[in-house]
Amino acid sequence: MPIKNSRVILKGPAGSGKSSILLERYKHMIEKYHVPSGSILILLLNRSQSLEWRKKTVLSGSGAIWRTSYYGFIQSELKMYYPIVLKKCPHIKRKELEPVFLTFETAQYLLSMVIDSKREKEAMFGGLTSSTDRISIDIAGNLVKAAISNIPHEEIGKRLYAALEKKDETKKRLYEDMDAIISDYKKRCMELGVFDFGIAVDLYNNYLFTDDEYKRHLIRRVRHLIVDNFEECVPSEVDFINFLSDHADTCLISYNPEGGFGLSFGGNIEYARSNLKSGFEEILLNESLTCSREMSEFADRLYGSIMNDASYEPEEFKCVERAPFCELRSEMLENTAERICRLINEEGYRPGDITVLSTYAEPVTEYVLARRLEKEGIGIRNLARRNRVIENPFSQALITLAHLCHPDYGILPNIDDVRDLLLMVLKIDPIRSSLLAEEICSQKPFARFPDLEFPGLTERIGYYNVEKYEYIRNWIEEYRKGGYLPINEFFQRVFLEILLTRDTNDEDALQTKKLIDSSRSFVEIVSRFGRNAGRDFLKMIRSGIKGAESIFELEEKISGDHVLLTTPVSFLASSLQSKVIILTGTSSENWYPRSIRELTNSHVLAKTWNPVNVYTEEIEEDNRKRYLATVIRAVVKKCGEKLITFESVLSANGFENEGILSEHIDRVLGRI
Repeated sequence: MPIKNSRVILKGPAGSGKSSILLERYKHMIEKYHVPSGSILILLLNRSQSLEWRKKTVLSGSGAIWRTSYYGFIQSELKMYYPIVLKKCPHIKRKELEPVFLTFETAQYLLSMVIDSKREKEAMFGGLTSSTDRISIDIAGNLVKAAISNIPHEEIGKRLYAALEKKDETKKRLYEDMDAIISDYKKRCMELGVFDFGIAVDLYNNYLFTDDEYKRHLIRRVRHLIVDNFEECVPSEVDFINFLSDHADTCLISYNPEGGFGLSFGGNIEYARSNLKSGFEEILLNESLTCSREMSEFADRLYGSIMNDASYEPEEFKCVERAPFCELRSEMLENTAERICRLINEEGYRPGDITVLSTYAEPVTEYVLARRLEKEGIGIRNLARRNRVIENPFSQALITLAHLCHPDYGILPNIDDVRDLLLMVLKIDPIRSSLLAEEICSQKPFARFPDLEFPGLTERIGYYNVEKYEYIRNWIEEYRKGGYLPINEFFQRVFLEILLTRDTNDEDALQTKKLIDSSRSFVEIVSRFGRNAGRDFLKMIRSGIKGAESIFELEEKISGDHVLLTTPVSFLASSLQSKVIILTGTSSENWYPRSIRELTNSHVLAKTWNPVNVYTEEIEEDNRKRYLATVIRAVVKKCGEKLITFESVLSANGFENEGILSEHIDRVLGRI
């Protein structure tokens, strides 16, 4: 391909080598044609794909590699060209050099505060039983879905209500309440110059991308465009790619016509398909290289069975193994673990050859599998799970000290947290730590370390710990008297003056840095809303916020020789493939989730939805089947040698499973 005026679309199913060709073409541009890497924009789906590119694009003569997700690109552009946005957008009252971006967790927390206030003072959402957290997640998601589809935020509730099959005044009021909260939340964020994902996309599309001078700059900077997974792009990203493709010297796009698993994060294959640029050279890659022809045939038949109720002549698929039904889910997980052990100990597979797919990949599944595998010395990593901040012992100690030092916040530490703190800083045994923790938590009017005169205290902590105990006690008492620090500065001081010892390892230091950075960002944002940011941060942590995961931690998860546990969508959104894939709970309805929820519907908030239509149960069922068929076909085509399925009659809650995936697998295998 010449370097000038190349317009190429690689079309092929999952595992057909599209991403590998894009990577090789990128290397060719750098090494043969000496194209400056800073002029090549690489748009990827997520951090997992970015990690794959990072590992394979360390080239001699290459400068900084411009690889990013669409959301990452938007944030960097808003930072660079923020003066243009400030000039054109009258709603931003707080003028600063750079915008401030909310993490999803912070946005959810701020929305929760608004919702709690409205529920208490104005009796909003009176007809809902959902928790405030659930409502805030749905509303934050609605804002993003609307922004990427260029739907004005004022129309979100109206659009959702208009699509309902059964309308009544209670539901109408719910959507009106949601619109009111969205309006208040967005207005306040805009005024203060803090933006979540949805608002950032809205700002970019309506104020920056409409500026002619900015577009000229953009065209000069992006001379070459590489796009992976075009089929999973959100609608506004599709429009952005099409604009750049008209002006760039080179445009290389990979497209999987069998895709469409990205509905949950706004992907819209229908819009992407209908807006594929004409005039591109098409290179067809018809064969999946990550699976055998037998596996590929099974995947296509399974898709046809689910989507069209297609029937086939019975055929033996030796690559597919169906484990017998179990009555209980716990028994199913135990059997799954035993099968993994046999794969490794008897059939010669390495742990890294095996991936277990669970629709939630929740801690119970992870625990049951890990408990059995550990007996054989086999490791397992959960790609789908992000640890809660307080699950790290060092972070938990920092949080517990924050509770003890800020009694006015009204967040009392519990006995277990204080016990763990004592175990860490005083190194005394669990029994004495528990007894002392009870004494600390029982102090009035709030928890505090008793002085050394307290009966039996010295014996309890040990004479060699008296000095350390007294130092911590005095430190807390002095801090309470001296006025509270911003919570990020508090964490830094506690780390340096109490927790840092010669035993502190790199992991402890890294977790502390992450907590400090997270709290600093939170304080900067929440303080603008006139709230006590320190107290709010501690409340948010206690509610179970997940820690942000760096690309290096992601790399650690997927590297090494261990069994991988993840969800089907997380697996597909990564660059992973596996020799053996184990599907758990194939009789569960969770394999084809509903789109209709109380306050959201991904299909109705899509750009391709006609707002005058009604979203019926028939449409919902068709969409659920299409999602299941798409996901399972893509999963199977990334399975190299053996597909094993497990299922149980009863779910974890004791209800009978009524999912359709299991039935269709049996149909394709000729068992029914």
